[in-house]
Amino acid sequence: MLGILALSTEITFWTLTLLTFLGAVIYWHHFAGTTFTKVFGRVSILILVQILAIASIGLTLNRSNDFFATWGDLFGINNNLAKVAISPANLSSISAADVKAAEHTKGGSLIFRRVITGEKSGVSDYVYLVTSPSISRELESTVSPSIGSNYKVVEFLHGYPGVPQTWIGTMDGIATIERLEASKKIIPTISIIPSINVVRGLDTECLNIPGTSDVETWLTSDMKAFAQKFIGVDDRKWATFGYSTGGWCATMLGLRHQDQYDQAISIAGYFEPSFSAGINQRERKILSAEYDLSKITNSQPNNLKLLVIYSKRDRYSFNSMNLYLATSGTFIDVKLVEMPNAGHNTKSWKPFVSTGLEWLGVNAIQSASGSLK
Repeated sequence: MLGILALSTEITFWTLTLLTFLGAVIYWHHFAGTTFTKVFGRVSILILVQILAIASIGLTLNRSNDFFATWGDLFGINNNLAKVAISPANLSSISAADVKAAEHTKGGSLIFRRVITGEKSGVSDYVYLVTSPSISRELESTVSPSIGSNYKVVEFLHGYPGVPQTWIGTMDGIATIERLEASKKIIPTISIIPSINVVRGLDTECLNIPGTSDVETWLTSDMKAFAQKFIGVDDRKWATFGYSTGGWCATMLGLRHQDQYDQAISIAGYFEPSFSAGINQRERKILSAEYDLSKITNSQPNNLKLLVIYSKRDRYSFNSMNLYLATSGTFIDVKLVEMPNAGHNTKSWKPFVSTGLEWLGVNAIQSASGSLK
């Protein structure tokens, strides 16, 4: 089957759309008349052309924004990842064979992809771990790969719908890290890019939802355990960086888990959970109270540094941000950066990935163990 992100799939659908449209124009006279068969034929042709056109547009948008990685993701089909996932007990430390098998980017990073089962959450899904060029060179230079002490760990969170690969592809996150590291604007970086949409067809908002899935635990405790066991990161604090739903998740995780994170970056993120239809009213009320960011911020000491990149045109996230800042802005270290005339799309956000990473880099360089010389 043609992959949903494949260029060949997009070309095939656009070709079918064009051929069907041209066929309808050329042979339309064969369906002239008022009989049921003729009328049904004309209606069927018009519907078919529209379906193919909508599907083609959808595939083009999906390839541009990486909303869905597979047809199963699109149709909410469970891929039974638990059957192929690596359990915590069987997860081994990085080896020379792992390094050799990793995907090598043009800029010198290494991309490791794993399907794991979270030790505490029980969630089974994809996680990408990417090492920036200087760390990659360290890993490649020895028979027993290991990382040094000069690095920052950043957990990247995508949107809904969305897939982890968006940070690698459409958003150019890894290429931006490579460029900034080369210019010494950031220290070597280990990127953790997990799937946040672990329940097919349901936007969990990165929450622990009783009876559904413990996504918050998957993104925090389980990702830390994975990174420590696989590549040997220590207990230093991480940063979170997300866009749209991932922006909400980045802020929420940073505030609720300050033992694990000390910085959070949100691009076009909102500040209250935006529940999907699969969450009933009782659950919404309970979860809204538990994940009330203003209440969380105002009721505890906050060592988290927060960068919010926003657009006034993006009314939902902008209004949500203003409400949060009005009630909690004095209780947390927040920096605001405006995206002029930006809509709610990856094209608008992509140029500000560098802004976020450079802000992150200034703090990381000051607090890291060692520095680039």
